[in-house]
Amino acid sequence: MKLLRTIVLYGILGISLFVLWDRVLRSQCSKLIEYDIGEFDERFGLERENFLTHIQNAESTWESLVDKPLFRYVPGADFKVNLIWSEEQARLYEGNKLEQNLNTAEDSIDSLQTRYSLTVQKYKNAVAQYEKSLASYEKEVTYWNSQGGAPTDIYEKLQNQATLLDTKASEIERLSKQVNSLAEQNNQKIDDYNNGVNEYNSLFTQGYEFDAGNTDGTEINIYTYASSEELETLLIHEFGHVLGIDHVDDEHSVMYYLLNDYNKEGELSEIDIAALEVSCRL
Repeated sequence: MKLLRTIVLYGILGISLFVLWDRVLRSQCSKLIEYDIGEFDERFGLERENFLTHIQNAESTWESLVDKPLFRYVPGADFKVNLIWSEEQARLYEGNKLEQNLNTAEDSIDSLQTRYSLTVQKYKNAVAQYEKSLASYEKEVTYWNSQGGAPTDIYEKLQNQATLLDTKASEIERLSKQVNSLAEQNNQKIDDYNNGVNEYNSLFTQGYEFDAGNTDGTEINIYTYASSEELETLLIHEFGHVLGIDHVDDEHSVMYYLLNDYNKEGELSEIDIAALEVSCRL
């Protein structure tokens, strides 16, 4: 009985030492994590091979610091990296489409305003020429009327001038209508543009936070990104969590809880590196 009890106690001690080594002494970097691509939504417009490239670029960011592989792509592995379509990504795509439409509208407005300015100048020039010709015509008519009438050749000349004045008056009327039409078109386009700006602002100026990615230690989920750089930054961030790194307080760090203009390029800060050294007991 004594011998049996001793063996049991030593067995418990051995198990305790193993648990101590596994949970305390062995770091997150001591085991190789095999992963596979899980859910992959094609609405992102990204090829599966390109997604894998971004994943591998993200993992190498951490691996380069420990000089050994931490992750490995293995088809069929239990750990999944998922690309999941979200309402936020749909909103982002809608915003990109609106932005493209606004850029096109700006070009159209600029072109229309150029046409309007040129037409207004033509109208002003035509009015100035008409008024000058009219003044000259009326002066000559007044003179010949004071003389009791104009000779035949002068009369015919004045008649031609009158016809030319009528033609110029018609041209002025046409230009006036064109100016008004262009002004109405321009105002309508500006109204449409302003409505588009308001719609765009309603999408992106509400100042709320959303979950672009997360991990529970068994999978990584990516829900939305605006660029390849952002995608890799999100993957680096989530791989950092898988390695046991918590959020840090420095907004310039990849492991900061918010993606922002300071950390969206995915460059690890000294604080990120220090957090890895603690987690991996380097």
